[in-house]
Amino acid sequence: MGNEFYIDVFLNMYSERSHVGRLAEYNHSIYFEYAQDCLQKHIELSPFKLPLGTGVFTDVQRTFDGLPGLFNDSMPDGWGVLLLDRILKKQRKSVQGITPLHRLALAGRDCVGALEYESAIQGYSDAGNTVHNLDTLSQQSEMLLAGGTLSPEDLFRLFCLSGSSAGARPKVLVTLDANQLVCARDKNGEQWLIKFKAKEDPPDIGPIEYAYSLAAKEAGVEMPETRLFPAVTGPGYFGVKRFDRTDTGEKIHVHTACGLLHASHRYPSLSYEDLIKLTMVLTRDAREALKMVKLMVFNVLSGNKDDHSKNFSFFLDKNRDWHMAPAYDLTPSAGFQGEHACTVNGKGKNITDHDLISAATVAGISRRSVQEIIERTKDALANRESVLQSG
Repeated sequence: MGNEFYIDVFLNMYSERSHVGRLAEYNHSIYFEYAQDCLQKHIELSPFKLPLGTGVFTDVQRTFDGLPGLFNDSMPDGWGVLLLDRILKKQRKSVQGITPLHRLALAGRDCVGALEYESAIQGYSDAGNTVHNLDTLSQQSEMLLAGGTLSPEDLFRLFCLSGSSAGARPKVLVTLDANQLVCARDKNGEQWLIKFKAKEDPPDIGPIEYAYSLAAKEAGVEMPETRLFPAVTGPGYFGVKRFDRTDTGEKIHVHTACGLLHASHRYPSLSYEDLIKLTMVLTRDAREALKMVKLMVFNVLSGNKDDHSKNFSFFLDKNRDWHMAPAYDLTPSAGFQGEHACTVNGKGKNITDHDLISAATVAGISRRSVQEIIERTKDALANRESVLQSG
């Protein structure tokens, strides 16, 4: 693919598109420079690790193989990587030789959030695509995870529908129009993410995640609309309305805690105190910090130990103010050696109410307020557990 390669980055936020800058790869290093358009508009997309300024930036720490965290958030991960690697192999291209910038180029304009990428390489997701029924897509996903092979057409469709989404579980990004699934690039309808079962998931993972999403809402955690999409056979598929798209299909800039702080999600790198402080500094709003506290309490009490840095996000509104994004990926998980990815009061397990209360003090939130959140969360989880057991 050559020793020198570049990508132009664009921001297509709330239907206003502007040039962010250029990423370049040379001699196995990645460099970035902001475009004058972005500097003049003063659009601060990543204030901590890639603040606005002239000159060329390179990440000497190479947290994400040299890619700035702002753009690493656009990278396919888990399921998306599996699909892309299978496509490259079918095209007899070297998977080992593909670099982070080439993966971004192939992701093109259909990434999560509002960033878009243009280069000499055509993005696979630039092509139109249609949604077949969910049962067929689920079966194809399971076949692929089990090591089976799909036709090039089916493989390409799954990749297009994944939209460069992150996470290990198979998923598709679709539009819902009058309760009918339509073309993923069609903007005449609501934008949804629908998940399928991974190898390690129980057969009823769809209803389980749906039940916990309802419990989170009862506990006061801000969540997008969720629903259980029916299956011809089986318990159904969990779906969540996308928070990186408006109701009219406009894109919203989203940035994870992982990308904002260059805190890798592949190993424990943050505490909930870090996340609460990040929320205060970024949003400058105590109400947003309270949202993070509610999510901390819910994750701990529900046993969601997959609370790594990529599972917390923030978005930029039309006034260019930051807000905590709605919560996502809220299902119980075992964690590594039974530990939460994010610690609370220095602890990864056996976390007590006292630990939760102590962590919240970094935002000046009172013991009484946290105790009320804890009791409300316990009640919500008890209600949902009874629903799961009766089902």
